[in-house]
Amino acid sequence: MAMATLPNTGAFGIHLRRVRTSRKMSQERLALAAGISPRHTSFLETGRARPSRDVVLRLGRALELSANQQNAMLSIAGFAPAFAPGDITPKDQTLALDALSKLLASQDPVPAVASDAVGDIIEMNTSAMRLFGLGLGRVPAAGENLFVLFCTDQRLRTAIANWSDVAPSLRHHLEQEALSTPDPARAHALIELLAREIGSESPPEHTTLPIFHFEIRLGTHTLRLLSNYSTFGAPYDATMQSIRIECFFPADDATRAFLEAVGHGEERTDPTIDRSSDPGLDRSTRHR
Repeated sequence: MAMATLPNTGAFGIHLRRVRTSRKMSQERLALAAGISPRHTSFLETGRARPSRDVVLRLGRALELSANQQNAMLSIAGFAPAFAPGDITPKDQTLALDALSKLLASQDPVPAVASDAVGDIIEMNTSAMRLFGLGLGRVPAAGENLFVLFCTDQRLRTAIANWSDVAPSLRHHLEQEALSTPDPARAHALIELLAREIGSESPPEHTTLPIFHFEIRLGTHTLRLLSNYSTFGAPYDATMQSIRIECFFPADDATRAFLEAVGHGEERTDPTIDRSSDPGLDRSTRHR
């Protein structure tokens, strides 16, 4: 279905030529792969011809463009997007998740969690599994929501000594995510959950940045952590753009030493920590 605005054929031609040359493809090779004539391909690049929606999609497939890139090409040609955000090929998805796993592993012994924009867990590194295992008594499964866990799991919530400061900050963070997430209804439902838990408390001024200060009580230990959200600066696809990587950095030397001990499994020597289960040691719980 065509958009209301007229396409800029000159802009489409310039864009097509740039993409084709970046792929090191000749007009003839592109035309053959797309099933159109070299003459028509030439006319498209010079702006002498206007592409149909079908031709744009055929060109996108021939150029092996991602879903987002094909959507961009359709938009330049004056057509509505053909793919929903996150519509990437299985091969691209495998590569993206493998890169994500390596990135998380590189953060050890700093706990790191990958989630989507509204907090649904994608994967955790080993240190995060151990830390959450100590706080929850289990490792959260892929798909569980971090904000729901913080609000509804009494063991985890009790472990957060400064919950009254953290909760308003988390709500403010979700309110910002709701402005751009592809699922605003889900974000607002989570915001309402947080609002019910914290009442009308306002977030502190520092929450304009995605940095949070956690104080976690584990047995006789009080861990002081700075949590920071980061995203991919030049995402290949909307799926990658929606991924949030949260790292829990130690805010003092005692916390740093504890995390290093956790990374080697040495925290089991502390009798004040409940180790009835040992979820952090099960590598099979890594979320791929």
